[in-house]
Amino acid sequence: MTNTSCENTCCCDNAAATPKGYGINWDTAEARVKELKDFLMSAPQIMDPERLQCMEEVYDEFAGEPVFYIRAKLFERVLTKKKIFLDGNPLVGTLTGVRAGVYAYPEWNVAWIKEEMQMAKMASLGEMKIPQETQDLLEKTYKRWKGCTCIDLNDKMFKDKYGFNPKPFAKAGMYYENVSVASGSGIADYPLVLNKGLRWLIDDVKERFRNCPTTLANKEKHDLYRAMIVAMEAVITHSHRYAELAEKTAAEETDPKAKAELLEIAEICRRVPEFPARNFREAIQSFWFIHLAIEVEQMACATSPGRYGQYMYPFYKKDIEEGNLTREQVLTLLKFQWIKHLELGEYQGASYAMTLSGHTGQTITIGGVDANGNDASTELEELLLETQTTMKNIQPTLTLLYHPKMKDSYLQKVVECVRGGSGQPQILNNNVVIQRTLARFAQYEDGITLEDARNCGNYGCVSTGVCGKGSFITQEDQPCLAKVIELMLNNGKCPVTKKQVGVETGDPREFKTFDELYEATKKQLDHLFSMSRKHSDLSQMARVQVVPSIFRSAMYDGCIEKGICEEAGGTRYPQVNPIMTAGIDAANSLLAIKHLVFDTKKLTMEQLLEALKANFEGYEDIRKMCFEAPKHGNDYPEVEGLVQQFYRDVDAIHHAQGPDCFGYRTPLDAYSLSYHNYFGSLMGALPTGRKAGTALTDGSVSAMPGSDHEGITALIKSGAEAIDTVRYGANHFNVKVNPQVLEGPAGARTLISLIKTYCDFGGSHIQFNCVSSETLKDAQANPQEYPDLVVRVAGFSAYFTRLDKGVQNEIIKRTEYKN
Repeated sequence: MTNTSCENTCCCDNAAATPKGYGINWDTAEARVKELKDFLMSAPQIMDPERLQCMEEVYDEFAGEPVFYIRAKLFERVLTKKKIFLDGNPLVGTLTGVRAGVYAYPEWNVAWIKEEMQMAKMASLGEMKIPQETQDLLEKTYKRWKGCTCIDLNDKMFKDKYGFNPKPFAKAGMYYENVSVASGSGIADYPLVLNKGLRWLIDDVKERFRNCPTTLANKEKHDLYRAMIVAMEAVITHSHRYAELAEKTAAEETDPKAKAELLEIAEICRRVPEFPARNFREAIQSFWFIHLAIEVEQMACATSPGRYGQYMYPFYKKDIEEGNLTREQVLTLLKFQWIKHLELGEYQGASYAMTLSGHTGQTITIGGVDANGNDASTELEELLLETQTTMKNIQPTLTLLYHPKMKDSYLQKVVECVRGGSGQPQILNNNVVIQRTLARFAQYEDGITLEDARNCGNYGCVSTGVCGKGSFITQEDQPCLAKVIELMLNNGKCPVTKKQVGVETGDPREFKTFDELYEATKKQLDHLFSMSRKHSDLSQMARVQVVPSIFRSAMYDGCIEKGICEEAGGTRYPQVNPIMTAGIDAANSLLAIKHLVFDTKKLTMEQLLEALKANFEGYEDIRKMCFEAPKHGNDYPEVEGLVQQFYRDVDAIHHAQGPDCFGYRTPLDAYSLSYHNYFGSLMGALPTGRKAGTALTDGSVSAMPGSDHEGITALIKSGAEAIDTVRYGANHFNVKVNPQVLEGPAGARTLISLIKTYCDFGGSHIQFNCVSSETLKDAQANPQEYPDLVVRVAGFSAYFTRLDKGVQNEIIKRTEYKN
């Protein structure tokens, strides 16, 4: 099929059409998959101007309307006016009007427009280009939105409330201002649309809208229902546009097989997502339209499909049993879907690109248990694993909810996928996740049922929530725990920015005992959390006022019933997720100081501070001592005891700040994404032996690269026991193994044994990089020879040669286990 486009809207209704079977041209399908993937791997991502044009029009045309309605009309304008096209993929729908396109979302932050226009830009697939037309629109957008974005409003409210500017704290690397970028969400209620259709949901909202009392107390509910109807109708219009385009293209097609495929596309797009899907072919297209619409509204990390292999399974099973599809044909359809996920990209400034490394967080959860506690894995999930093994995509990314009842044959598929080298699936301990979910939501007014807790899923990186009923509304400004060590050693003054951003806890040279130093560290922690909590709680108000999500709110259980948008806590289980980074760097720093200054007295505090100030230049002997000091990851009881105590104190100090913006106790999520690289670039040297400007330690219970020397079993035990996996909302553990270790039946047994051992010790998360350091070094030196080399960074995979060099170096330095 040739690339074809249409810019006209079609709203014709042909829902009663009878499916003719599956008209996909299977003869050319695999070749098309390869062509589409090859295009994405070689073409630069382009920032499309369409959304910026729509923003300018809508905010002028609907000035004075409630923000809910303006946001819904913007969403509608994009879906009904954006250029659409067919590219040979039987699964239709793209984020923008160009292949590999990226939209700008300046409502959160426009500073990057002024500061970075001439800089090289990296999105999820690597280089991103901004055409001149888009640059011109960005300049206009900057002038219009400067001072009116989410981060602008957040900072204004902070200054008014607390009397000082919060910017120096973020610039010093104490925390990352999460409100400056669009936030992901969680796991939408995809099964609702698949089984009932959007038309059913629209009728439900219309009825609520009609019956909503017209009182001031109901104003926001009234506004939200009005906006939701606009947004959901727009998604249907969008699908009908593709139906019209496919029909128009089919009329000009001479190849009978290509024509049949186009006509089938048209028929499917007339039906879904407006009405329930009747088969797997309709279900996969309905899913994609809903997923895509959520991303169009707010393209950001962590809009995850959830337990896709389970809610799609009835459609799969029906078609297989009725002979409508073969297993191999389903596999090919999934490959086409993988192409769609890979194409989605975002860009929100250089710091965001550095912190997320292009991660779009489209995580599919496999495994787990059903409502009765029985193994929930399906044959379709095995096909998802096969798809990833073949495609080696960085998106979507797979997460296994491991539990002891899993079949050996299923775990063998998991092993094959890990051995494929994509770092997938990552493994979450399902029992821990269920306990954590029950503990977290027991405090809510209506509590939580065991059935809901078992219906948990992973979204984004390693965070978890209840599928379809909860989302993380915001990530509390992400604090950097290593920064408290730097501030404590400098009496609260940042040695990089020269600003007094911490509290004055005394000259560390005067500390007589390690306990005094530790108490000073805790005071810096308290100050850090106080600052990040104040800023992030206000950021939630800014989101509601500037960027409330309308369609996304309709896709979560609770928002329609309450008449409250997602950002205001409308979901059944709303969550605030503070991501905390560099805990091991902080704990290892404390261990080094304790050992070198207080226990063995090999160094004075003065000597250590001089070496840190000089970035160890001329103090190589001290750096060696610092690196060789006791560190996490070797299962030494006294060492791990301090790490565990530190994490307990971090949790206690954080929660001493009081409830979150929704009034609940919020667990900390301890993981890194690529924040360890971003924060590392803003920090000086540390007592761990790490030099200034280099990446901090990945994850939250991983070992500092090169410091774990007692073997993989010791590392796994240390990682599993370092943190209270129930009190913390998430944590993150990386292990790098040489591919030879996992070869053959013995290698498979080794991997399964490692997973089981880690979970038996109570570990929450583990993932494996199955790639040698030699390969990584060669790829860094010769990137043109490794365009599709995939590595595991944090709770996500990335193409190694497209990563920031700081992240590349950190992954290379991770200890590689060869036996």
